[in-house]
Amino acid sequence: MDLSVVDKDQSIGPKTTRVEYPSKAKGAFTADSHQNFALSFQLVDVNTGVELTPHQTFVRLHNQKTGQEVVFVAEPDSKNVYKFELDTAERKSEFDSISGTYALYLIVGDATLENPVLWHVADVVLKFLDEEAPSVIQSKNLYTPKPEIKHLFREPEKKPPTVVSNAFTALVLSPLLLLLILWFKLGANISNLSFSPSCILFHLGHAAMLGLMYVYWTQLNMFQTLKYLAVLGSLTFLAGNRMLAQKAVKRTGNLQ
Repeated sequence: MDLSVVDKDQSIGPKTTRVEYPSKAKGAFTADSHQNFALSFQLVDVNTGVELTPHQTFVRLHNQKTGQEVVFVAEPDSKNVYKFELDTAERKSEFDSISGTYALYLIVGDATLENPVLWHVADVVLKFLDEEAPSVIQSKNLYTPKPEIKHLFREPEKKPPTVVSNAFTALVLSPLLLLLILWFKLGANISNLSFSPSCILFHLGHAAMLGLMYVYWTQLNMFQTLKYLAVLGSLTFLAGNRMLAQKAVKRTGNLQ
């Protein structure tokens, strides 16, 4: 791997330092806002000499003092040479303008590699302008737990006042009250009311279905209500059919 610090105005020629895996560069490299830090390397299989292009190749800069980590992706060119150049002036926001010594790591991973490569290549001293540095330096670690995301469900809508609810209930029940009053005034004819099991079961089935409608309004859902309604409806239908058949037989006997 070739490491170098390049002046932007090119007034001073770059000095290149070569480092072989798994060694670490002896001296630290220093780069400020007027310089770029550059590196280039090739990945070669030591057994076959074939050039490798792994799926994952990263350059990581880790500030050991603050714990801050910044990771970049290294991309190969047409000749399978990986190049990475760090412009401290343009990349200062990613470092939060925190000057200091950063450990430079090369991370290589691939499905064909039995063990991934984590190589501490060198130490790089990055210097940002003092006036651009934040007043409070906060530790930025990519691997710390993130804050828990709490989902806020929709708050239930406000219910109408009790007076409105009671008035609406009375309005709904008023036709039934009117029916009872008219029956009382006109005189309901209940002489033909039979107390046979089928007649009693038929009227109980009707009452149960009305009660089921109330329970559906207060507790049950549609599918539960349909299940109970199928049972009650079947019993009420059979009882009503039996009751009407008995009425027909009785009426025929009276006519004869």
